[in-house]
Amino acid sequence: MSSTVHLAVETCQQTSASATAVGLIFLLAVVGAVVGLAIANSRARTKLATANAELAWLRPEYARLQQWVASPGTAGSSTGYAEAYGPTAGWHPDPSGRHELRYWDGGQWREDVLDQGRSSQDPAQ
Repeated sequence: MSSTVHLAVETCQQTSASATAVGLIFLLAVVGAVVGLAIANSRARTKLATANAELAWLRPEYARLQQWVASPGTAGSSTGYAEAYGPTAGWHPDPSGRHELRYWDGGQWREDVLDQGRSSQDPAQ
């Protein structure tokens, strides 16, 4: 009977050691997956920040381009459409780029400009 008890104890110890090894491998796999996801997240955030910086630069440039195309008397309005139907009177992105907005009265650019909500005057060129 003592040999049976001794065999049962050895079997339990061997199972316990193999279970520990499997648990350790599983734990390492989970930790590796978490680290891999953290690295991928960091790279994605870096790419997103770069894209946002490019968009922040492109938005005002796009607005200036649209204004240039729609402005009477510019090379961008060769179709005649802008001369006949130019932009409506109001605040538009400053085509000179010196200010955020400049007032277009329906026929010409005025000296009235806006920067961060503050109005001032700067002669249109």
